[in-house]
Amino acid sequence: MENKIQQLVNELSKNERVQSVIHDVHVLQNKLNTEMIKTLTKFKKSAVGIEKNILIYKKQLIAQKNKLEKELRAKAQGALKAKSPKKAAAAKTTTTAKKKTTRKAVSKKRA
Repeated sequence: MENKIQQLVNELSKNERVQSVIHDVHVLQNKLNTEMIKTLTKFKKSAVGIEKNILIYKKQLIAQKNKLEKELRAKAQGALKAKSPKKAAAAKTTTTAKKKTTRKAVSKKRA
């Protein structure tokens, strides 16, 4: 069995047509390999470029988010500061009203 296979291989290798087909297959395989390498390098370059762009956009978005957070904090603190004097003023008016009522009550007892 092995002898028959060996004989067939020898006969085919002697045939010029088979040799030319094998040569063509090798040439096409080499071309395919070079094209694959080119396309893979293009994909890798574009992927690196896209990744850089994404990182740049991410940094910009984080900076914008931080800016907006600072503005909101400043507005919230401003609102708290604006509310606190009103509360103090309202508290003062109620205490003065209480004092007036106590003074009237005291003055009535003396008379």
